[in-house]
Amino acid sequence: MVAQTRNSGQSSPRKLKFQEKILVKGYSADVILKKLKALHNELADLDQDIDKKSLSSVRQELISTSILLHKDAGVKAYAACCLADLLRLYAPDAPYTSNELRDIFQFFFHQLSRGLQGPEAPYYNEYFHLLESLSTVKSVVLICDLASAESLMAQVFRDLFGLVRKDLAKKIEIFMADILIALVEEAHALPSEVLNIVLAQFMDKNVVCLLASVSVFSSFIHPTFYSR
Repeated sequence: MVAQTRNSGQSSPRKLKFQEKILVKGYSADVILKKLKALHNELADLDQDIDKKSLSSVRQELISTSILLHKDAGVKAYAACCLADLLRLYAPDAPYTSNELRDIFQFFFHQLSRGLQGPEAPYYNEYFHLLESLSTVKSVVLICDLASAESLMAQVFRDLFGLVRKDLAKKIEIFMADILIALVEEAHALPSEVLNIVLAQFMDKNVVCLLASVSVFSSFIHPTFYSR
């Protein structure tokens, strides 16, 4: 599956204007957050014809443990958005190693499981952006080529099903289903743990959760799945 990207009619590559250091010793969380907001706003407006070399500096800074493990929720929310934007700009490839991608996707879904608890949750709009990007760009299929694919897929299914509730916004439900189905379609084989997680949803009394399970389970019974 090839990741979906935006089209651009520009004739020459644009360069990222943001050239500041995100992490500098002594920077407060507020200062880092302000920088990440500015970076995200610019990245979100860029198309794939961006000069990739201009992204090199922020690309590496964003996966620093000082950011991924930062105590401030806002820093992590905007860092997640920036990373999702970068995966869109580099799609269908990724500018990270397998281990870095593993850490990025673990970071994504850990944050989503906390940040999409409801519209009143802090940084809900940023996590909505992250989920939408994973759904539309399909960068999530990169998981299937990682050595840790089975455990990561199980985490994704577990975290997303854990978010399902009766008052869940329809768009979020659709985005989550798109992500799970993309993983199923791209996977070389379905891990038994993932199948167990999906089947367990049929025991849940939450009707919405059951409907979400059916939408994903329908992909499992497609003839091509059994031919793998």
